[in-house]
Amino acid sequence: MRPRVGYNEVVNLQRLESFLKKHVDGDAIDRDDRVPPRVIAGLKRLGAFRLRLPRAHGGLGLSHAEYHRVVEKIAARSAGLAMWVTTHNGLGAAGLLAAAGTAEQRAEFLPRLAAGELSAFAMTEEGAGTDPSLIAATARPVRGGWRLDGKKLWVTNGPVARWAVVLARAPGGVACYLVDSRSPGFAVERRCRFLGLRGMENGVLRLRGVFVPASRIIGAEGDGLRLGLTMMNLGRLSVTARALGIARECRRASRAWTAKRRQHGKRLDANASVAERLARLEHLVSRLAAVSARVAARADAGRDMRTQSMLAKLFAASAAWEAADLALQLRGGRGYETADSQRARGEAPEPVERWLRDARGLRLIEGTDDALRAAVARRILEKGAGARRRAPMSVSAYARADEAVLRFVEECFAETLKKK
Repeated sequence: MRPRVGYNEVVNLQRLESFLKKHVDGDAIDRDDRVPPRVIAGLKRLGAFRLRLPRAHGGLGLSHAEYHRVVEKIAARSAGLAMWVTTHNGLGAAGLLAAAGTAEQRAEFLPRLAAGELSAFAMTEEGAGTDPSLIAATARPVRGGWRLDGKKLWVTNGPVARWAVVLARAPGGVACYLVDSRSPGFAVERRCRFLGLRGMENGVLRLRGVFVPASRIIGAEGDGLRLGLTMMNLGRLSVTARALGIARECRRASRAWTAKRRQHGKRLDANASVAERLARLEHLVSRLAAVSARVAARADAGRDMRTQSMLAKLFAASAAWEAADLALQLRGGRGYETADSQRARGEAPEPVERWLRDARGLRLIEGTDDALRAAVARRILEKGAGARRRAPMSVSAYARADEAVLRFVEECFAETLKKK
């Protein structure tokens, strides 16, 4: 058996950090809502778009734990840029083919995806957001394959991807299809723009009679929802790494500012209220690190992550949001001011308001807070009531879901302490 190659041997983190510091201007990406092509080209050379792909097909074969450390570094520089990487490696065609493709599909497409052909995952529709069972896009059987018709909303990487996994309704149920974006009838109707996560390529896809060969269905007819939700569960895990990258930056900036700033002849961090906020930031970062490490380790061990991915994502998104809010409050008007404005005044800029906008997006992507909270509450009720009875939802059920998140987080942190 060939010994495993660690990520330090295949992904030089020092080299990655040097590249990010030198070539990735998070403020410019946010301002222009675009990632320069040279940045994507550089990340491809560094292996950022083949992190999770099998080594046998040109990937780096990183574990979830190793992958999270890379994603954290990228998200700390630009959360929008991190969306390119996590979508391709986790949710897009690359991730799904690696997990559920046939041997022939993996051999044909994974080397191309590892070499830099980008991928996307098209599930959401205007009438099927949190409920993918309502998917209206259709797949009509024809000689040699299918014809796909429909419209997909908020497809990350959609405007730039060569390959998109499209969920559509076939006669035998919803299925996953690998669609070439260069096919006749495939169009990017619009690039969507958002409050935060700028630089992310996200758009509306339209399919009009797009032909998909029979060899490009992933799984079977009727497997689409199961496969799609499985990929969503795994995709949520990387939210913990993205949240951690943002939260660490908030802590760094807050420590530096409160140690430097003086009020009434004393350092700002000597103020009891400020010290309380700094302590809360430490609490959030330590718990985020523990959650990210635990879910990555369990995913690497092959554990069922359906519930844990929801618990982790709920905490991670809210923790990043709270960390950014704390950092903004600690910096006062400077926190609310854009980095460009600070820079124009001659101050060293800290993009705290950008971190706040980016963190808010984490509470919506890959399952909104409300949808995941309801799903956790439902699982708790069904477990208590038994499989034969569907218990009614209530305020107390949601409260129990919130308690489950907090218990999960403290369990993760306790595990971290034991390992030290």
